[in-house]
Amino acid sequence: MNLRILKLYSAVIALILLLSAVFIILEKQNYNVVIDKKMGLSAKTLYVLNQIKEEKSVKFTVFSREDSVIGNKVKQFLLPYKKVNQSLVVAFVDPTQNPNQVKANSITMQGEIVLSYQDDSQLKKINITELSESAISNALLRLQNQSDQWIVFAERFGMRTIGDESATGLSQLLVHLKKSGFNIARMPLDNSIVLPENVKLLVLANPTEALNSQLTDYIVNLIESGVSILWLDDINSNQTNLELALGSFSGDELSISNEKDGNYLSQFPNHAITENFNQPVFIAEAKEIVLDAAQAFMTSDNNKTIAVAQELPKSRLIIVGDSDFVSNQYLAAAANKSMIERMVDWLLFHDNRINIPVQINQNTQLVLSQTQLIVLSAVFLLLIPLILLMKAILVWRKNRAQS
Repeated sequence: MNLRILKLYSAVIALILLLSAVFIILEKQNYNVVIDKKMGLSAKTLYVLNQIKEEKSVKFTVFSREDSVIGNKVKQFLLPYKKVNQSLVVAFVDPTQNPNQVKANSITMQGEIVLSYQDDSQLKKINITELSESAISNALLRLQNQSDQWIVFAERFGMRTIGDESATGLSQLLVHLKKSGFNIARMPLDNSIVLPENVKLLVLANPTEALNSQLTDYIVNLIESGVSILWLDDINSNQTNLELALGSFSGDELSISNEKDGNYLSQFPNHAITENFNQPVFIAEAKEIVLDAAQAFMTSDNNKTIAVAQELPKSRLIIVGDSDFVSNQYLAAAANKSMIERMVDWLLFHDNRINIPVQINQNTQLVLSQTQLIVLSAVFLLLIPLILLMKAILVWRKNRAQS
């Protein structure tokens, strides 16, 4: 009897080792090498850091206790930056002890960073809410290359507004863009208004009332004069005049994703906007956008175009078949903030943007292939219960024989 039990246990152990070996081999085949950004910064980032002179040193004000988990993480992340440029200053502010500073800097989260010049020679500040090399390096670029370019949000004709704090409004987008260093203004869409020369981007946030031919001619003239356009269209909009003027076409409402767990886009066509962009974007619903001579940079899983970008002689144009993704309800979802920021950068010809993939923390995320998932399921759902069942049967037979 003991020999049979020994043989049984040996067979079970051998099977477990075999399955473990198979799993390891599959894991090796599915392994992707990830560069540890803590070991070194990119050449572009090094160039930006070397442009910072000691007499104009930059200050990182971190809104977190220095001895907290978040504080230590930010401190370690910024360590390579300080090693490259020792004039950089990192200071910590406890949000609970300094509510006035929290309010003055529009802080919305623990660990948020405010970037500024240490001597306060310039009042402009830039908030950083994403702890990545790309976010920090681009904030440094914006701080050093401050410009008088303005973004104007058009209003009237049923458009969403930056003053609307409801779920469908754009007040959070206003806060985000201002914290990122952009100059924002608003105006009623009126063909009699002459825009200042420093207005370089006009945002049309889902006009639901039809624009007449005079207004569409006005928009075309702005484009020809060097003003870029961001048109956030939507499924409830019907802008025939504007489509004819821009040469675009709106299709039907489309299915965003084939997955069951939501409308997340994780794969993007090659474009300057999506270069090295490896984060998901949430799109609740959208319609197809068609524009000749334009390039798609967001597409659905069935390859229908959601957003297009077009290079023009003096300006740039983006049309998106959804405006909800930047609304107060969805702006904070996934990487929507990062996507709209990239779109605005491209429209303003900020082509020196540093595009570095966001590093995924390998200790907190496990990605398994379907085969690996089957192996794990077999081990935990079949093999282990089978072993316990066999052991129970052996014990039962032994007790029955003794009785």
